[in-house]
Amino acid sequence: MHTSANPTFSNELLIKAKNGDSSAQLELADVYIHGYGIEEDEDQAESWAMKSAENGNVNAMHWLGDGYVTYAGLVEDTDPIDAEDHYKKAFIWFSKGSELDHIDSMVGLARLYRNGEGVTKNIEQALDLLKKSAARGSKEAMREIEFMYQYGIGVEQDLDTAKFWEDKANAN
Repeated sequence: MHTSANPTFSNELLIKAKNGDSSAQLELADVYIHGYGIEEDEDQAESWAMKSAENGNVNAMHWLGDGYVTYAGLVEDTDPIDAEDHYKKAFIWFSKGSELDHIDSMVGLARLYRNGEGVTKNIEQALDLLKKSAARGSKEAMREIEFMYQYGIGVEQDLDTAKFWEDKANAN
């Protein structure tokens, strides 16, 4: 995610995290979610990411939002109520990250608005967030806008507009 190349569990990392270092807290969350040098533990991962996010780390806010969306997508068919609950959690963290101008959080939030996941569907809001992110150079946001116009997702299908965003993403 947003951590050093090969994070692995260490007492030094644990001590830094316990002392409130928000980067170490997020790194520890990553270590726990992937089981790098320690047994995988989703609860510990979530707990450390939450501490990091609450300490103002926007990367942790995105990490949480992204994790909640991933989980929701996995359980959507078998447990739609649990999925919706996790989309709502993602909405909270992507919103906080977006308020702090975190581009990836804006893209995550835009997808939730576009799909009506964890929030009432709002295409205008989705496009607004994507255009803000695209203006800041987010290739991912440009691709999302292209996709929406290419297939008429929430907007009138417009292949010229889709091509415009595809070219912009490719040029970036």
